[in-house]
Amino acid sequence: MGPDMSRILSFARALLSLPGKIVAWLIIPLILSIVLSVIAARFGWSTLLDWDGSIPLFGEALTVNSLVDLQWYIFSLIVLFGGVWAYFDERHVTVDFIALSLKPRTRAYITLFGDLFLLLPLCILVIRYGSDFAAIAWRTGEGSNQGGLAAHWLIKGALPTAFGLLGLAALTNALRTLCELRKGTFHETEIHHDS
Repeated sequence: MGPDMSRILSFARALLSLPGKIVAWLIIPLILSIVLSVIAARFGWSTLLDWDGSIPLFGEALTVNSLVDLQWYIFSLIVLFGGVWAYFDERHVTVDFIALSLKPRTRAYITLFGDLFLLLPLCILVIRYGSDFAAIAWRTGEGSNQGGLAAHWLIKGALPTAFGLLGLAALTNALRTLCELRKGTFHETEIHHDS
């Protein structure tokens, strides 16, 4: 792989991993919202704050149901965008005991097949149908009926967005693997073992 191609692929990897690194910080508001939900439940509070008019996402009040919705929104973002980051860091699920017994060239062919014929088609399907799913939520103004968050299209839109990034990640990884196969140099995948 030439130095220019290597730099381009490294930049693409860094750029596509960035949303996962950013949403990882959402663990702090996730913990805070869980603690606040527990406290509110303990004291029997249902509405924490209310205001005149409507605020995007929260509607007319911050309720315990808003916090519960916020928790699954945040968790979803961490899983979706963190998955792309995990994929690039090769922290995703692999069958290590089989991979260890294969030659690097064979592993590269399996990786290429998986990226182009398994992962990429899945990403295309999720983008296609997930976009419709988010568009319907947008058009209908879908939100919680129980005083939760008022914009479900935001989290539903995160699904095709994250899978779009994952599809680009699969293409980037496939391009890197093709370059390695052509040159006969292979990056060694780290095999992580839990003790």
